[in-house]
Amino acid sequence: MYCHKCGASTHEDSHYCSNCGAKISKVEKGEVDQTRAGLQSRKLIWFLPAVTFLIVLIVSVSFYMYETHANNDVEALVKEGETKALKGDLLSAKAFFEQALKKRPQHTAAAFNLEVVERGKHYEELLDEAASFGEKRQFDDGLRILGELERDLTKEEGPFFVRLKEQSGLQTASLTVASVGKAQSKKQMVEELEDILEKTIDFTSEEATKITELLKGKIVNLALDHGKDYLQKNQFTEAMIEFDRGLFYDPTNKKLLAYKETVKKERIAFKQEEQKRLEEARAQAAEDENFNWNNAIKSLAFEVNYDDGKLHLSGKVKNVGTRPISEIDVHYTIFDEDGNDLMKSWTDVSPMVLMPNERGYFEETLLISETFGHVEIIDYYWAVQ
Repeated sequence: MYCHKCGASTHEDSHYCSNCGAKISKVEKGEVDQTRAGLQSRKLIWFLPAVTFLIVLIVSVSFYMYETHANNDVEALVKEGETKALKGDLLSAKAFFEQALKKRPQHTAAAFNLEVVERGKHYEELLDEAASFGEKRQFDDGLRILGELERDLTKEEGPFFVRLKEQSGLQTASLTVASVGKAQSKKQMVEELEDILEKTIDFTSEEATKITELLKGKIVNLALDHGKDYLQKNQFTEAMIEFDRGLFYDPTNKKLLAYKETVKKERIAFKQEEQKRLEEARAQAAEDENFNWNNAIKSLAFEVNYDDGKLHLSGKVKNVGTRPISEIDVHYTIFDEDGNDLMKSWTDVSPMVLMPNERGYFEETLLISETFGHVEIIDYYWAVQ
C-alpha cells in the first residue's frame, strides 16, 4: 500500500499514513509512481525561481557593495582634497579632486571644489606678482594689483578664501608701510594705516601679529610727529587729538604721555600770555584812539604874506595817526601891530580825507584894512574815521 498524498509505503491494513498522517486510500503502484513524478515536477517549478532570485540577489548585493566602496573612495578623495586646500596646498588638492572626478565624473562637490582651487591658484599668482613689485620697490603697482585682488575676494565666500583674504590684507599692509612717506601728508598716512589696521587686526596668524604691531608702531610715530607740528603752531586741541590717537595704540608710551602734559602746560601759559597781549593791545588801542583824536595832525609848514591890504595864508599838515581822518579845519587869529586881535577865522585842508602818513594843504587870502601885525594858528580840528 502507498499513501496517495506523499507516496510513502504503508501497511495494507493501515488507515492513516505513518509518514504524513493522511487517510489511506488504496492505490496501485503505477498510480504511486505518477504521484511521485508530479511531486518532483512541482519541486522543480519552485526551485528554478528560487535559484534565479538568489542569483539576482547576489549580483545586486555585489553591485551595491562595489558602488558603496567606490563612493567611499570618492568621498575620501574629496575630503582629503578639501583638507589640502584649506592648508594652502593647492596642487595636491587639485590632484585629489581630479582623481575623484575620474571615478565619478558627475560628482558635484568634486567639480565645484576643483573650480574653487583653480580660482585660488589665480589669486595666489596675483599675490606673488604684487610681492615681486614690492621687492622692486614699485609700491604703487603692487598696491594696484592688491586693490583689484581685494575687490575680487570680497565676492568670494567660504573658509577656503579666508586664508587668501588674510594674505591679501597682510601684503597690502606690508607694502603700505614700506611706501609710507611717499607723496603723502602725515594725516593721510595715519588715516590710511588705520584703515589697513582695521582689516588686519582680527587675523590670528603669526605673520598677522607682526604686521599688526608694525602698523601700530608706524601710527604711533606719525601721530607723535603730527602732534608736535600742531604744538609748535600753538594748535593745542589738534595736538592733543594726535597724542591721544597714538596712546590708543600704545597706552603706556612715555613720549606721548609727556607731550600730553606739555600741551596742558603750554595751553595754560599761552592763554595767560594771550590775555596779557590782549590787555596790552587794548591799552595800545586806547592810546592810539586818544592819539588819533588829539594828536593826529602835525604841522609841516605855515607861511603868511601881507601886501597892500591882502593877507595870504598857506600851509602843510600830515596825518601822523594810525587811522584815516577827515574834515580837517585850521583855526587861526590875526593880530595888529600892537598885538590886539583883529579877527578869528578858519580854513579847511585838502584833500577832505587824509590817510595815515598822507599830507594835506590849506590856503586862503583875506583883505585887511587895519594895520596888520601877525597871524597865529590856534588849533586844528578833525574827525577820525
